[in-house]
Amino acid sequence: MILEEKIVQLTRETLVDLVNLRYAKLKEENKINEETEEFLKEVFQVEGTLTLPPSDEEMDIDLYEYNDNSGFGTEVRYLWFDDEESQIVLFCETKTNAEKTEITEFYIETIDV
Repeated sequence: MILEEKIVQLTRETLVDLVNLRYAKLKEENKINEETEEFLKEVFQVEGTLTLPPSDEEMDIDLYEYNDNSGFGTEVRYLWFDDEESQIVLFCETKTNAEKTEITEFYIETIDV
């Protein structure tokens, strides 16, 4: 599996953990911190129950490399709440080693409209 595929897979797994309310696991894996957890919970409380899209084809994950070569960003467009697509996007960030052969850090950056 190439690095970009691994990043997309990590993003997908992170979304599944969010849907299943595995905040402790996400914190343990350093994918979120206390502040991010509180922010996510606040947004989810307003929006409804976070759900997965009805099919993998509808789980749109965009991957892009930062121009300064500092890492990669992924965006899940769009999150689903109560089985309906919203306008909310999940942003994740990935840091790699200098050779871009290994992921050194992956975390949820934020969610936004």
